[in-house]
Formats: sequence, structure tokens, C-alpha cells
Amino acid sequence: MVPGYSRIVVRVDPVLRDLVPAYLANRREDIDVIKAALDRGDFGTVCRIGHNMHGSGSSFGFDGMSAIGTSLENAARAGKQVESTRLVKVLEDYLSRIDLVAPERDGAPGEGEQPAAPPVETRPNAEVEILVVDDQEMNAAIMSRYLTKEGYKVKCLQSGDEALAALADGLRPALILLDVVMEGTNGFDVCRRIKADAATCNIPVVLVTSFDSRREFIQGWAASPDDVLAKPVQRNKLVMRAR
Repeated sequence: MVPGYSRIVVRVDPVLRDLVPAYLANRREDIDVIKAALDRGDFGTVCRIGHNMHGSGSSFGFDGMSAIGTSLENAARAGKQVESTRLVKVLEDYLSRIDLVAPERDGAPGEGEQPAAPPVETRPNAEVEILVVDDQEMNAAIMSRYLTKEGYKVKCLQSGDEALAALADGLRPALILLDVVMEGTNGFDVCRRIKADAATCNIPVVLVTSFDSRREFIQGWAASPDDVLAKPVQRNKLVMRAR
């Protein structure tokens, strides 16, 4: 080990372990996107990436990445170029020090390890379909993986506009898990339109988001969701809400 180099040991929920390489690769790609956005003064893109990083990091056990995402989102919202640039370097350093440890090799808990969900006594019917709407493929993959493990049929769509089109074409899921921060029509507006339509108003909608201000909290509930699920998504809480 290089002198002064401190590894970050992370144990990931075995259900998600095979998704980790792609997740980390995406975060490395985010670094290039953020740098390009900062060069052109596009704080909106930086804010969105930081928000998504906050929402997904801890789901995989990367609590430090979630913290960096929160700080990056706040810096971008305030238009702080220097601080945003510094946080990109912090993210690069974090990614360079991650050391994934298989549970069978190391019994000690790692950063942000998620407990396993309790055994399910009665599995839902496999024909019960849940619609997951999230423009971040990995976020959708996390929720889909957890739900299919419980016996649910899961359909994923990458935008609110796709979801509205599918519902207009007759899709009737038993539950909709709806991200809020998406390109195009955001989750608040999608939820509002679902609840305003007589054909879809009875479908339960759960907003999946990380409210970080009173204004957003009020805006979220004003969209009339049936419930709110906080990011980062925890397996036990997701399964409980789905049931």
C-alpha cells in the first residue's frame, strides 16, 4: 500500500454486488461531465448529478459518495465554481480509494453496509406489476432488483413523459415509484397529472426523492402522492412500502 494511502472498505448488499462495477464506472464518467459543465458555467447539470449521487451512493454502501453528492449539489445551487471544482477532486480521490470486500473474506462491517431484508412469509403474486420511473438507470436497477427478489413484476421507464405515455396507452401498474428530479417533466408534475386523470387517479404513487428544503417538501405533498420514500433507498423500507 502506498504510504499515506487510506483505503475505503465497503461491503455491498450481495443482491446489488454485481451492479457495483457499472455504478462506479458511471461515477467516473460523471467527473468528466461535471468538469465540462463547470467550464461552460452549467451549474444545473452539476446540481442534477450531485443530487443523483446523493440518492444512490448509500444504497450501494458508499456513504461518503452520498455526502460528496450533497455538498456538490449545494455548491452548484449557490453557483460556487471554486467549491464545486474542489469537490470534484474529492470525488476523484474517493473513487481511487474504494476497496470492495467480499463478506466471506471480512466479517467486519464496511462503510454504509445495508442489513438484509427480513424473510418474506407470503410472497406477492408475480403478476403484481410495479412501475419504476427514474432517469438514472442504476437507481432504477437497485429498486428493481430489490422488488423482483420479493416476487414482484417490475417495469422500468426512464422519464416522466414515457410514464405518462404508457399510462395513456393503458398501462395499469399496482404501484408507481416515481423519481422527482428527472430531465423533461419532473416527478411532481407527473404525479399531479396522474392524480388529475380519472383513469389513473386510483393508482398509488410514491415519490422517491430526498427533500432537502421546506419548499420542496411542501411542493412534493402538493402533488398529491400517496406516500414519499426517501433517498437513498433502503431495502427494508422499499419492501415495506410496496407491501
